[in-house]
Amino acid sequence: MNQYSSAATGRRSAVFAAIIGLHFLFYLALVSGLARDALQLVQDVGIIDLPPPPPPPEELKEPPPPPPTDVPPPVVPPPLIDLPAFTGPTTAITAKVSDKPPPPKVVAPPPRPVQVVPPSLKSSPRSLASALNSCYPSASRRLNEEGRVVVVVTIGTNGKMAGVQVSQSSGFSRLDGAAECVLRKLTFNPGTRDGQAVEAQATMPITFRLE
Repeated sequence: MNQYSSAATGRRSAVFAAIIGLHFLFYLALVSGLARDALQLVQDVGIIDLPPPPPPPEELKEPPPPPPTDVPPPVVPPPLIDLPAFTGPTTAITAKVSDKPPPPKVVAPPPRPVQVVPPSLKSSPRSLASALNSCYPSASRRLNEEGRVVVVVTIGTNGKMAGVQVSQSSGFSRLDGAAECVLRKLTFNPGTRDGQAVEAQATMPITFRLE
């Protein structure tokens, strides 16, 4: 009986040991197979060409900003300033209305025109002929010198010649000089201004002619 029990116990121990060994072998086989597959997977992964990275997205161009529009400046009302009240004397002009019309303007009368009378010959034609005959130079008579002398004579307030100037010659100096002699023998009406005698000038021709 004891032998039978020992033999049974030994068989169970051997079966148990065999089972454990099978499990161990199976574990080793499993571990070695997984390791090999893992190594193969690592190698396969190492030789795989990775796809190129995708290109960067194109930069989106922003549309240009709209042109600036002229914005009117804001209207700022002027500040309100409190001015002090003026208490000094006023400069306002007070007009007084009068019922009386203004006096009429005195208009000066226009100046009276001045009355001027030029001088004139007072001697008679016979006195003039006598003066020409007496003043005719004898040398001019011998040489038959004739001519007309135009003189500007200044006549004083007494009617006598105060000066003489030849404005047009007769062509003969003796006849031009004789004109003054003739004028000294003549009398004139003096020129007047508003009835008063004044010294004045007159143009007078004197003709020397042989008869």
